[in-house]
Amino acid sequence: MERFLVDRAGAADAGHLPRALEELLVVEEEDGLSLGLFLDDTLAAGAARGGLGQVAVLAEGVSHFVYLATHAARGCPVSLLELEVQAEVDKFALLLLRGRAWRRSGRRRSRALRRLLYERIGFRADLEADELFRYRLANRLGAGYARWLEGRFVDGADDAGLLRELRQSYRLGAGEKLGHLASRAVH
Repeated sequence: MERFLVDRAGAADAGHLPRALEELLVVEEEDGLSLGLFLDDTLAAGAARGGLGQVAVLAEGVSHFVYLATHAARGCPVSLLELEVQAEVDKFALLLLRGRAWRRSGRRRSRALRRLLYERIGFRADLEADELFRYRLANRLGAGYARWLEGRFVDGADDAGLLRELRQSYRLGAGEKLGHLASRAVH
């Protein structure tokens, strides 16, 4: 993964000026995609100090990269909304399962995490209308799915069931994935 990391100077050399702390850089080429992941220098330091926000941003960036690379290798298209929704799910799962601490504090910890990730948020002021719509929709789907996961798996500390569900939803195609998460978000 490290060979795909791009710093601010590398992004500028590629003709891109990052607007956010993490950005997936994608160049479509005749024989496939060239991928890079820009991560701002402040993220690693903040994450090393246990900064939840920085860990969440890193998780989103890595999620974008892995999801797109995985699907591109299989020749499957990926929408921007699908990338964002998967990143919302991945950051929740990563932070929830980190160190298996969720078994000790269960739903209380999960609820607090869900509030931090999905309710106490803001969106960058420089987003275009379609970007803002996509981020808000991904946030709503992620929050609803996280709530469903809590009721279904966290309460009973069913880590095997949780991982099985996360794997299943990860493998779904775009339309299926969005429908799957939306159906769980309303329960």
